[in-house]
Amino acid sequence: MDQTISYRFGRDDYSALVRARRSIGPLGRLGTRGRGLWLGLLLGLLCAGQWVVSHYDLLWVDPWPVLIVGTILFVFMLLLMILVAPIGERLGDWAMARWQFPQSSIANKDVTLEFGEEGIRSKVDGIEGRFSWPSFVRVIETRDGLFLALSRTELLAVPRHALPSAEAFAGLVRQVRARLDASTAGDKP
Repeated sequence: MDQTISYRFGRDDYSALVRARRSIGPLGRLGTRGRGLWLGLLLGLLCAGQWVVSHYDLLWVDPWPVLIVGTILFVFMLLLMILVAPIGERLGDWAMARWQFPQSSIANKDVTLEFGEEGIRSKVDGIEGRFSWPSFVRVIETRDGLFLALSRTELLAVPRHALPSAEAFAGLVRQVRARLDASTAGDKP
């Protein structure tokens, strides 16, 4: 599986890396709408609970208006977060790409990845790194590329645009997955 890939690490690659890193987190598998739903449930319960507690004295006189307004607040916050959370994530990604990307050590640098039988060798601006296949804990494939996770915060990016075609990218993904499967199978007794 000897293959060399070279590309320039740009702002879009950085944004894709941030999204892939987010997918590893505790709420990552929920997706953008799922995280909005989760946030909406929490904020809805908080707002409704605050309303009911602040009108505690009215609960004993006539509970229905207090409970109805609390329910309306809950539903409003839930729907608001489901609609607004994706916009917030997009704006956050845009802001991070604008402000943090230029500070990244590999911003606008040429990256070379050499895939071999023992692992992956990377070169960025004269600095080399070597990663054995068993050191990768997860493979994340997105519409932007392939990301090989060394931990929850460290990912090795292989953007789709670094390969000449979709077929070449799919072939690389198959080879990497096979290599990782073989390396983890060799670790088990």
